Amino acid sequence: MKKIAALLLTLCMMMSALGSIALSEDAEPGLLRTAVTYDISTMDVAQTTDNYLVPMNVFDRLFETRPVGGVSEVVKSLVTDYTVSADGLTYEFTLREGVVFSNGSALTASDVQFSFERLLKMAKQNTEIPLEVLGGEQVMNGEADTLTGFSVIDDTHFTVTLSAPNAGFLAELSSPAMSIVDAETMANAPKFGEDPKDTIGSGPYIVTEWVANDHYTLVYNDKYWGEEPSVKKLIVRIIPDATTQDLMFQGGELDLIDLGSLDSAIVASIYKTLYADRIVSTPKVGMTYLIMNENNEYLKDVRVRKAIGMAINADEIIQGIFMGDAMREKGVIPTGVWGHNDALEGISYDPDGAKALLKEAGYKDGEIHFELSMDSNANSSMQLVYAYISQQLEAVGIRAEIVTHEHSAWLALRSSGEMDSFVARWGMDYNDPANIMYTFFGSLESSKGRSINYADEETIARVSAARAIVDDQEREAEYQALEKKLIEEDAAWIPMFTDLHLYCLGGRVASFIPHWAGFSDFYAADVVLK
Repeated sequence: MKKIAALLLTLCMMMSALGSIALSEDAEPGLLRTAVTYDISTMDVAQTTDNYLVPMNVFDRLFETRPVGGVSEVVKSLVTDYTVSADGLTYEFTLREGVVFSNGSALTASDVQFSFERLLKMAKQNTEIPLEVLGGEQVMNGEADTLTGFSVIDDTHFTVTLSAPNAGFLAELSSPAMSIVDAETMANAPKFGEDPKDTIGSGPYIVTEWVANDHYTLVYNDKYWGEEPSVKKLIVRIIPDATTQDLMFQGGELDLIDLGSLDSAIVASIYKTLYADRIVSTPKVGMTYLIMNENNEYLKDVRVRKAIGMAINADEIIQGIFMGDAMREKGVIPTGVWGHNDALEGISYDPDGAKALLKEAGYKDGEIHFELSMDSNANSSMQLVYAYISQQLEAVGIRAEIVTHEHSAWLALRSSGEMDSFVARWGMDYNDPANIMYTFFGSLESSKGRSINYADEETIARVSAARAIVDDQEREAEYQALEKKLIEEDAAWIPMFTDLHLYCLGGRVASFIPHWAGFSDFYAADVVLK
């Protein structure tokens, strides 16, 4: 196997040495070919928080977050106008006229209501946003059939009343989770999200086939209300092996490659050298962080948590593992998100200071030990991050044993609140600080699974209340004060970096705008072919 791998790598480098990207002679006009490392499990946002490539292209949302002049902004999509009441509770919306689903059914306000209520009734994934609507808990618990806070005025007008003010509500409506589905179709679609013919949306594409663990295909929806895209057909191949993807791209079989699936050394030595003018990138707007269980006998001591933060050299991780393709983060709100604070000091690398703090806390060298739990799905870069952290903690006298758990078991252990510690990445679904602050620290329940038992009730209450602050400057100031408390005073977690998401364009692609938050999932309409 090693000889075969070496041969493939040599072949890859020989092809790269040509300094050009091969063009496939049989590629049809309007076709975009790309690959992913694993198959989707569903096309239904009510059943996933991960598989968004199909929903983003097949469905529409009331709003979208789009890059505008280098800054990500929430823009109107299915909504053409709206007003907000003085108390911040009631939103009145006007829908775009003439929008139809790909089956010809008209999109109306009733479809929007159905989409909100469906997430709650299925109660599987993405319930958080519709739960904010008055009566959301009753619908999710089966105590009511409709949301009391959702009122349909006519086909293009409706109101939504929240149970509590949330200044980030419009941004939330731009997330893939809030994709609008056809109520009429759903009544006769037993395999919605599984069977392409049952998966109907109003977006620019329709799904024509899905061959499990092989590929899926999207084609242009000629009933789409918006501008006709350059890409008329998208074929997404399932190629788990990154080396194979690399060879296919350089051989002209792929038109767009996600360099995040390749080894950083290959990206640096080949793509950044020979194809530098074909690389586009965007920050993966999110956070890679270390979480520590505050119920653990050692980690409950804030001095230990601070010492852990002081022992980790995130800048060295960025350079050594990610070849510089990442940005240092010191707080909770990542770069690229409204409310990010560049001036936050955070916890700085200081191994000698870490040793002194552990000594002050009364711990001997090697006395502190805990499990550093790794997901079996962790990619090679994340595995190296784990190894690096373990080594750096050992250097200051802390034993952090890396234990790998099968993915479902890892998720279950994390949710139980019993995991000692883990490293993970949180990607932003919408451009509002609440998407990360509230998600991790907005309630004791969220804290148990997300932040492993952070329990300062006063801070949690402030995080929860911050969503209701309508004045942007006041809300930003409160979030930044909370961020300082969580990181610098409580060491509730150790923020490390936001990595960059790099893509390489094939010879048939003129331009590509990656997703604003650096998702691997992207809008095919944002690709322009030559």
